[in-house]
Amino acid sequence: MQNMIKARVKSLSSSAIQELLGGLKKPVRLASQSPNGFPLISTLWFLYHDDYFWCITQKSTLLRRNLATNQKCAFEIALGGNAKYKVIRGQGNAVLDLSDGERVTNLMIARYISDPDGPVACQLRAQIPTEYAIRITPVWVRGQGWRSQ
Repeated sequence: MQNMIKARVKSLSSSAIQELLGGLKKPVRLASQSPNGFPLISTLWFLYHDDYFWCITQKSTLLRRNLATNQKCAFEIALGGNAKYKVIRGQGNAVLDLSDGERVTNLMIARYISDPDGPVACQLRAQIPTEYAIRITPVWVRGQGWRSQ
């Protein structure tokens, strides 16, 4: 039997990722490694800017603890609609930054919340002192589940 080796699929370019995610307001599913060895999947708001994926998480979350211990993560974003792919998936390295939590929280409010002065936005702003920005540097990002146009 012949040994089959698949060619490695290249990662999407930053401009292709930006085009796919454009005005998308869906969450990212972010996988981190728990101390017990099992993955933990967290669903978070995100944005893609300057070649990074950005999210926020509270100091008390398991996700923050996991990423503080092991920065390696994986992610998936369902695209839907008429996008070229059904999902984009990737792996990356996450850095936590408490001092950048306010900036990224405000970006998330502007992106996801229709009433920036409403109760949800106010609750998020009240949590800023313990809100960590998560900056994910992608190792690779691929589109999967080709959609016929």
